[in-house]
Amino acid sequence: MEKLPLRLLAVTEYIDHGDKIADIGSDHGLLPIYLAAHGHGDIYASDNKKGPYNRLQARILTSGFQDKIEVQLADGLDKLPSKIDTIVIAGMGGDLIASILSLGQDHLDHIKKLILVPHGAEPELRKVISYLGFSIQDEQVIEEDDKFYEVIYATNEPCFVCGIDSTFGPVNIRKKTPTFIKKWTEEHSKLENILQQPGIPEQRKNELNGLKKLIYDVITTKGDQQDD
Repeated sequence: MEKLPLRLLAVTEYIDHGDKIADIGSDHGLLPIYLAAHGHGDIYASDNKKGPYNRLQARILTSGFQDKIEVQLADGLDKLPSKIDTIVIAGMGGDLIASILSLGQDHLDHIKKLILVPHGAEPELRKVISYLGFSIQDEQVIEEDDKFYEVIYATNEPCFVCGIDSTFGPVNIRKKTPTFIKKWTEEHSKLENILQQPGIPEQRKNELNGLKKLIYDVITTKGDQQDD
């Protein structure tokens, strides 16, 4: 069985036995196959393009877990089985994940968990999660192959998220893990480099300086100091 990337391994931390899991945009089916191999039996995997769907279906058949994993060619949450109570969406932009959840919100009433790994646009996604009536319970910043990935775990209960919480993540701000600090220290350095370039309009310069100060305040204020 192929080894899971660290960001998908982090996803499995929030999945319990008995959860009925959907992996939306499953691609090569790494996560469903891993879960099936570890005793999960109610798994749904989908992709919205014929080529990736055919590859996904072939991988599931080769794995021998086709009796545990239902595979569908579907857009977003369109064909989501009613038994599903846990949704995983990883490997796509945060704006696309937000769109999938928003367009499929009629399917979310019976969903107890969202486990999301956005590639960018995390603030916008956090706002949509809150708008849809979910509450962020935990977050992780994962460094893998010189890139940072954020894992967001939310449950079906209302909690309004805005402002600084949207930007950095309400749990991330509290935990302030070493990887979180490293990510935002690098962002702070990038802003410093941008601000040294000539010709930046004054309004944009003020915006960047404001963000730079906000990042500095967040990374220099003591959190829970938990290790990754």
